[in-house]
Amino acid sequence: MNFLVIVLASQLLYYLLIVQTGVVGAFDSHLHDIFTLPIGGVMGSLLSAYWRHDNLRQELFFMFGTQMMISWMYPNYSLGLLLVLGIVVGYTTPIMLHVFRGQSKKNLALGLGISYAIGTALYSYPFEERWIIAVVLPVISIFALYFSVLSPKVTEHKTPLNWKMVGVMMMWIFADSALFETLSRSGEMDIWSRFTALIITAHLFGVYLAYRYAKPLMHSSMIIVALFVLSYGLYYLHQPLVLCVIYPIAISYYNVLVFRELTQMRDIRSIGIAMVAVGWGAASVANFIALEHQLWIAMVMLGLFVSVYPFYLRRNV
Repeated sequence: MNFLVIVLASQLLYYLLIVQTGVVGAFDSHLHDIFTLPIGGVMGSLLSAYWRHDNLRQELFFMFGTQMMISWMYPNYSLGLLLVLGIVVGYTTPIMLHVFRGQSKKNLALGLGISYAIGTALYSYPFEERWIIAVVLPVISIFALYFSVLSPKVTEHKTPLNWKMVGVMMMWIFADSALFETLSRSGEMDIWSRFTALIITAHLFGVYLAYRYAKPLMHSSMIIVALFVLSYGLYYLHQPLVLCVIYPIAISYYNVLVFRELTQMRDIRSIGIAMVAVGWGAASVANFIALEHQLWIAMVMLGLFVSVYPFYLRRNV
């Protein structure tokens, strides 16, 4: 068994069930109560980007331990604790992606598949009662890391960051987060608690399609944008049954490709800077749009992407 896959899956689940949905749900999406979380995420990502990493295993053990201690107080977080939680998650993610660089696409797809299947199954678990989940996931990460094989030191390869690639990643994170946060707050279109088994199946199918057939991210963008445009259209047409098939496929498909690109970046600094824009910037803006009920902005952005991207592709292929 590849224990590093379990580490990745447990940390993705922690982000999905605790950071992204648990904390936000427990605080009833009141931005003034949780605004320090993304600030901490940006701080942690930048710290991870510019810190001198001497022993990645020790750093991850320390961060997972800190994560576990903070989780004992879930969901009774102050603004200060949310800041620390953001820093821990923001610091840990670039390191996790870096140590996963030597893994195969199959292992990456496996980790994502596990996280999406379990995350979907547990999504309907009440936000205020996810304390046990918040504590158990870091424990699993620590246990799996102990049996994982990874280099104790970071491999430094200073390479320029591909900002066009980062921009495309931001587009998909933005489109995904805006629709997800809108759906999770919509009574009649909250598909996550109504079609659980079907959504899990669609997620796994999307992961398989990306693993088996997908081209690299930049050459798969028209397929991804088509899936998102269809998902948005199904939302506006109030077709939840079809939406719970198409949208999970879109999420899983693009995430396999995004994570693959991130893990293939050759130094932690590039990953950390990319995560500031992709993991915290785009997602935070999308959450604000969803809370303000301005989903049309995401539709406009998708339309602009469809108009501009074919010209870029013709110039660079």
